[in-house]
Amino acid sequence: MKTYRVSKGTMREALKSLEVRGLVNIKTGPGGGASVARVSAEKTNELLWNCFFSRNVSLENIYAVRKLVEPELAASVAEHLDEADLQLMEQSVGHCSLQGFQGNDRAQRIQELDFHLVMADSCPNPVLAFFTKFILSLLARIIIHEELNPDPDTSAQHSQQGLDYHQALLLAFRERNPQKARQVMIEHMESAESFMLNINRPKTSKLIHSHH
Repeated sequence: MKTYRVSKGTMREALKSLEVRGLVNIKTGPGGGASVARVSAEKTNELLWNCFFSRNVSLENIYAVRKLVEPELAASVAEHLDEADLQLMEQSVGHCSLQGFQGNDRAQRIQELDFHLVMADSCPNPVLAFFTKFILSLLARIIIHEELNPDPDTSAQHSQQGLDYHQALLLAFRERNPQKARQVMIEHMESAESFMLNINRPKTSKLIHSHH
């Protein structure tokens, strides 16, 4: 309290607020006190979403970061994926077959992100994994809440290209080839960016805020 020059009451209220947010744990009784809580990835994402809530985050912003982050993600996991991870990716590719969505472009785009989340879950670098998941969560929110109206033929073509890129990534992963995985992901991100930035949509989007 001397450090922060506040009263006991003010300090107690501040700690209680942090406890409610899940940032500290408070134990009462002898030996009690406040300690920093272990914050889950979901809670951290929520706090970061709050930070971006009042700002216009565009698809241009998101893809500028995806093009930097995801090729390195692909290279980093190429030699670390086990058979269970590869099976999950193959299941994701199967779920993204064009017959399964019956024109629901939004559902198709969200399903395609699952492939990338499996990579993030397998990443040996926890910082890279976290940033990838956060960027994907921002993209998912925009996809869910914006009015995205792509031309059906263009959307179908993009979906097939996405499946082809995912199959090429699977091949690179099975070959345990980081350089090939990086190059395929670079091309995949450039293709995805071109599609997403040219569909009928608002230029910017305020992220939808939700309380849990």
